[in-house]
Amino acid sequence: MSDFEPDPSRQAKRIADDIAALKDDVAVLVRQMKDLAGRVGQDTADSISGQAADLYETVSETGRRSANKVTAHIEEKPIASLLIAFAAGFVFSKILTR
Repeated sequence: MSDFEPDPSRQAKRIADDIAALKDDVAVLVRQMKDLAGRVGQDTADSISGQAADLYETVSETGRRSANKVTAHIEEKPIASLLIAFAAGFVFSKILTR
């Protein structure tokens, strides 16, 4: 059986049917691409969110350790810490008043 139709109206009908099927296929393809893009975007957002949470935890832990070290130093050497704080305040006040 060949694809040739001697009747022009039948040929036009087949072409119209093929175009309608092609439109449907393209619509399905577009929906699938949107779904895929949404999933990829969500996966990327989840990954970035996880990395940000890990970074926040690392920075928080580093800050806690630093604060504990400073506290320990102040408790061990309160007079030296007071003098250092006074000197730093004096230097900053001189810088800011200029």
